[in-house]
Amino acid sequence: MSEKTTAAPAQIPAGLEALGRLTEFDPRTLVLDPRNARTENVKPDHALLASVERIGVQEPISVRLLEDGTFGVFKGQRRWLAATAAAKKAAAKGAPVRPIPAFVREDLNGNDTEALLLSMVENTQRAPMTHRDTLNGAAQLELIGVTEADRRRAAGILGLKRESLRAAKQAAALSPEGLQDGARHAFDLTELADLQDVEEVSGAATRLAQARRQDAEAKGKNTRGHWQHAMASLRQERDEQRKRQAAVQALTDAGVKVLPRYSRSDDTAVALDQITTRLGKELNAKTHAQCAGHAARLDENAEPVYFCTDPEKNGHTLKNAPDTAEEAQAQDAARAERKRVLAQNKAARAAREVRTEFVAQLCKGKTLSDAAWTLVLTTVMNGSDTYRKFINRTQAKATAAVAKFTAGPAPEDNADDPFTALIQRTGKARRANLMMAQVAAAFEDEMHDKAWATKSGAQVMWLTFLEGEGYTLSAHESAILGRAAAPETAPTDPSSLTSEEEQQAPEADGPEEEAPEEEQADEADGPEEQAEGAAGQEAPEGAQEADGEAEEGDAEPEAGEGATAPQEAAQQE
Repeated sequence: MSEKTTAAPAQIPAGLEALGRLTEFDPRTLVLDPRNARTENVKPDHALLASVERIGVQEPISVRLLEDGTFGVFKGQRRWLAATAAAKKAAAKGAPVRPIPAFVREDLNGNDTEALLLSMVENTQRAPMTHRDTLNGAAQLELIGVTEADRRRAAGILGLKRESLRAAKQAAALSPEGLQDGARHAFDLTELADLQDVEEVSGAATRLAQARRQDAEAKGKNTRGHWQHAMASLRQERDEQRKRQAAVQALTDAGVKVLPRYSRSDDTAVALDQITTRLGKELNAKTHAQCAGHAARLDENAEPVYFCTDPEKNGHTLKNAPDTAEEAQAQDAARAERKRVLAQNKAARAAREVRTEFVAQLCKGKTLSDAAWTLVLTTVMNGSDTYRKFINRTQAKATAAVAKFTAGPAPEDNADDPFTALIQRTGKARRANLMMAQVAAAFEDEMHDKAWATKSGAQVMWLTFLEGEGYTLSAHESAILGRAAAPETAPTDPSSLTSEEEQQAPEADGPEEEAPEEEQADEADGPEEQAEGAAGQEAPEGAQEADGEAEEGDAEPEAGEGATAPQEAAQQE
């Protein structure tokens, strides 16, 4: 076959004759040289295919004349395959075929040994860009692009989605260890950016990789549901961790010794409200500050609880030490149950973050599904208890709840008609979305922190509906439907409890600690409304404890490794 060129051979500068004669070929006329050393990982990746399709092959390949008259590629196999794919695609559309630049090595005609050697040399001398270089390069493209069109073009050439290029700026801030973890799990730029947001949480990359595998195995509409739930939990832990670190630093700066987690085997520290002076006087942080044993531990809300490290040695008297082993065991059991309740409430808040975002998108969609229409009509027309309770709530709180799920500006300050302007702006095709927003707010009102304890029919109906719309249930939400045990986000071993929990067991029938105002659920506006849940059921013993957040657990979930490191989008091999 004769040589096919589309332009006159380029002039090679003096001293570069050894590279061969530079010319251009229709890539479809070339064949693979039997002496090409590369036999594995030869398929062009998405990034290389996108790059060649957009701007062609930028680095010439090397070919030689074979015995049958064809030209064989012995260097640059992946670039040639990408160019061939692009040529076939262009031809199918009736578009011009972009030629591929190539060095013709006439000195290698019939010299199989030298052709094989040079093929091996190319693949051993070419080192891929590091992951850090790729991230930094993508981040710089995002920063220096003159226009949005420039940035979109760059993303297309690199085979990236536009949001991936945006994510590169945050991903580039990953620590070396975080980048290594992300590469090990083959995270893309968007996933690396998420990892950067929570990398300070131990085991974050492993947990995200596990969530991604769960998403890959799921068959629902939401392909990132498990990932979103994992990110919500990790952000929650990150914020708790930062809060605790700040509290520890504040105590240290004040000269207060900060005690580690409680260990029954060797810890003699006792909380100040459990001891007195020898004369029976109460102790507090101020009156005890000069004691040699003055110290503090952080409770589940990162608030300091003050202790004496050795009351007996420092002349103090214990007030309520357990008299028997049975009493001590009962206190341990009560503290473990409190720990479980706090962990469940924490999981409920993390799930709510993801669910709220999904419901907002559902209510703002172009159309409602048949299932959504049915839910809206049956809820409103049948006057369900869930709906009646919600519309009878304090107007300001009900309005704010609905506004989370409506598109457009915030509702007006007019207490009587807060949504009048929104209704007037809304077209006929989207009026049903406003009703969906109100019904969604009513059902979300049922999903308070203790929904796991009440498990009303409305909660089950709502979660089942959302799952049908493509929402991915968290493990905690699945437990409400009775499908699986809710995860323990904190250990229940008494040895890992905070000192406040260890020294002060909560009263079983004591008052319930009030959650922050924005998190309180089913606030009663009338005598019939109960804070425990929509069904009016009383939460089981133990569920009445505080909504405070549990301490982070020590153990990290195990998960398998990812597949391969990310491909270097900008490199054409």
